[in-house]
Order: sequence, then structure tokens, then C-alpha cells
Amino acid sequence: MARYSYLIFTLVLLLGSCAQVGVITGGEQDLAAPKPIAENVQPPNASVGFTGNQIVIPFDEYFTLSSPTTSIQMVPPHATINASVDKKTLILSWEETLRPNTTYAIYLNNTVKDLSEKNDSIMQYVFSTGSTLDSTTFSASVIDAFTNGTVAEVVVALYDPSTKTLVNFAQTDRTGVANLNYLRTGTYELIAFKDENNDLIAQKTEEVGFLANSLVSIDSSGVLSTPIRLFSPEEELEILSAKFEAPASFLVETNVKMIAPTVFIDDLRIDSTATFLEEPTRLRILVNPANLSAGKISLSAGSTSDTTTYRVLEAQKKGAIRVSPTQANFNFAPSQDLSFRANDVITEIDTALIQVIRLEDSVAVYSNATFSGSEIYVDLPRTTTKQYRIDFQEGAITTTTGKSPKSSLPFTVNSEKKYGILSINVASYTEPIVLQVFKGTKLVAEKAMTTTLDRVKIPELEAGDYTFKVIRDTNANGRWDTGNLETRTLPEQIDPFTKPTTVRANWEIEVELLPIETTP
Repeated sequence: MARYSYLIFTLVLLLGSCAQVGVITGGEQDLAAPKPIAENVQPPNASVGFTGNQIVIPFDEYFTLSSPTTSIQMVPPHATINASVDKKTLILSWEETLRPNTTYAIYLNNTVKDLSEKNDSIMQYVFSTGSTLDSTTFSASVIDAFTNGTVAEVVVALYDPSTKTLVNFAQTDRTGVANLNYLRTGTYELIAFKDENNDLIAQKTEEVGFLANSLVSIDSSGVLSTPIRLFSPEEELEILSAKFEAPASFLVETNVKMIAPTVFIDDLRIDSTATFLEEPTRLRILVNPANLSAGKISLSAGSTSDTTTYRVLEAQKKGAIRVSPTQANFNFAPSQDLSFRANDVITEIDTALIQVIRLEDSVAVYSNATFSGSEIYVDLPRTTTKQYRIDFQEGAITTTTGKSPKSSLPFTVNSEKKYGILSINVASYTEPIVLQVFKGTKLVAEKAMTTTLDRVKIPELEAGDYTFKVIRDTNANGRWDTGNLETRTLPEQIDPFTKPTTVRANWEIEVELLPIETTP
């Protein structure tokens, strides 16, 4: 019988089992995964002088195996594990002869599930064919590269730099920390990733993180000094839907945010008629529906593109021409154009049929209007905050599909005194940055700076609390860029400033942003 140094079966991580819909049992849901009966495991975990080719692990309940050929791995990978189940017992065996004086770990990566709720966990069984076990430990933390928040259930894996074979791994807990045990000192390639398919290999589509040079030297037990920043690979642009809306537009939704997309309807480029709707994943494209029947819509953004087909029936083209304020809340700040948008391209307006009424005294104050594309711009004196109504008489607007019906829209023009100003000192940043200003979780202002500035003013902010992010814009393209595992490109650093700054109406508040010292 092999000697042993510990009498426990190690549960590397049991993160709060993932209860899923399973068989209805009539009782309370089982929130615990099957547990090994430690005293009955043969040979015991952490055995030394191991000479066999089989491990017997009894569990406290009946269970099933999930993808055992891929979810059970021996590290180093000197043997292929065969798994079988006898009632409540898991039997692991192999045919290969293991190397002498070597510490081995067998990982059950979400392999063992109970029969009802399908709860599972990651387990590690360790043994040595020599007289001692490798005993070095190593801890690393993982944060989200964009939010800087900790991330749970992320695999942190060490690989042999020359052979790329897995050496050891663990999974982060609720605090974003992974603890790797039974290590041999040396230099390893370190990669953290969301292992969606439990194959312990970082896939192109999985969230991933790594160090600047990918390598870590482990000379003794310790902790990685800086967090690993996890990021989502840049997604390929995909058109999720393209819906025709009468009388003359397509509403297109995509899976990624777009910046200045290139738009083609069939073979005609029409970028100028495309506008974002609240989010940069929703695009309204105005078209001339006269000869529209069937064809394709193509979008390009950056280095990715996608194409989808459309079909429009004649009956679908019938719809009223509508006009709405370009500001969703019908409130215009002092610097914003007093503009209104039609749901079709405007070809002519009749200013005699457009009137603006000041609501406090019902006085007509409108002086002039112009149009461009689908928007109408109204010239109006601005002094204090005032409430107005704009009246469009029938036929005031002519578009590519007809004339507008009679309509009235209320709106408000706010004075500068309603808003506050943030004066932000960014002089300590000497490289290109993108400054983002948030109210709660909403991005309310963004400014890209490619040259060094001492101070940036963000005007017209409503009263309330604001926080900031500074993107270190390495390539000076005015946006945050994610990383790339294949090229070992790290995501751009983001400095979060989460202490709120309070803005009051008619006040200018000074804020100083100092860079956060980080090492990727």
C-alpha cells in the first residue's frame, strides 16, 4: 500500500454549485454537488510512492459523468484516463506507465454531476511516483479589463513554455483569486480564460487574459503582484436583424458597437442617411423605397463586416410621415441644435406652415427653419429656460414618399444656469487618452485627446454625481481596444475613478485625475 501524507480529497474549487433545471423530486432543490468520501478513496489523495494504474473514488450520492474523455485530464499528460461508474463509485484507470519521481494531478473539470439538479464542481487528485510531492503554491487574481471588477469562475492555467502542455490550473473564487497547488518551481506560460467548453484550452471566442510577456517565474510559494486583466476578444460584426419600417427606413441591430459604419443597400453606399438610435448597436437607415423589393444590406465597421438580405412588399411601404425631436427627452441644452427628425429624407419644407409657440404666453416666436437630410433646424432666440410647441401644418414637410400630416410637438429649451461644468485636470497624462464621464452607469460625455492638455471642461451637465474613466489610448484611435491572444496584445489600460464628484447647477467644479500606477 502506498504511503500518504494527507488524508483528504482536495476539492480545488466548489464555487457554489451551479443548480440547473433537472428531474422534479418533490423536495427541496439539491444545492450541493456530489462529494467524495475522503476516507474511502483508494489510494488516498496526496499519496507518494504511487505504483498503480487505478484510483477508486466513492461519492456520497449517485452521479453521472459529463464528457469524461475531455473533462478528465492528467497533468503532466503522460496517460489517458478511462472513467467508469459503479453505483456511487468513480473508477479512474490508465494503461500507460508513468514516469518516476513525478508529481501528477488528475483534474475532474465539472465532470461529476448529480442526477437531479446536475450540480458539479472542479476536483483535483494528486499523487507522486516518487517519495515527495511538489509543494510550491501560487496565487493569482483576475479582474475585468474594462470594469476593473473581480471575476469568478475563470481558469488560471500554467503551461510548459516549450511544449505548450498543461502543467497546473485552478479556478478563481468569488473574490477573483485562484490558488494553484502542488507546483514544481520553474518558468511557465500563464493564461487566464473563461473555459466555456471545459477543454482547458483558451479558444479564440473565450474571454482571456495574460501577462505582458506571457511568462511567470515561480521560485517559491507566492502571489502574482498584479491582477490578470480578462478581456473579450474583438467580435466579428454580425447583423442580428434588419427590419423595414414604413415609409422609408430600415432598423438594423448588430451584436457589437459601431463607430462610423459604412452602409450599403444593394450596391449603393448610403452612410449619410444612417443614424444611431440611443445605442451604437441600433442603426436607422433611410432609403428611397420606390424601387425597393429584395436585395442585401451590408455594414462595415473597422476590420469586420456582415451582410444580410431583405425583402419588402409594396403593402409594407405604406406609412405616415412622422416628425420627432432629435433629443429623446424633448429637452434641448444651450449648445444643442433645435432640430427635429423625420422618418424619411426631406426634399422640401414650407416655412409658412411651420410655427413655434412660446407656451407661457402663447406668442409665436419662430423666425426661420432649414433642413438637411431628414432633419429640420429651427432658429430660435435663447435666453432663459422656456417651454415651447412647434406646429407643423399639413404639407409642411415634403419627403421622398409624400407630404407630412398635421402635428404638434412640445419641447423645452434650457438655459445655461440649469447646468454645471466639470473642469478636469488631466495634465498628469502625457500620452493619448479618452476621458469618459458617467452619471451612474450612463456614459454622458466622452472626449479623446491625442495631445497633452492641462485641463478639459465638460459643460452642460445636469446636477448629480459623476464618475470617470480614463482609457490610455495607446494607438490614438479615440476608443478602447481589446487585446489579442495570438499576437499577445494586451487590452488598453483603463483607470477608473469611482469616487463620485457632485455637480450643482450654475457651478463649475474642479477635478484632478491622477494616473493609477499599474503594471500589466
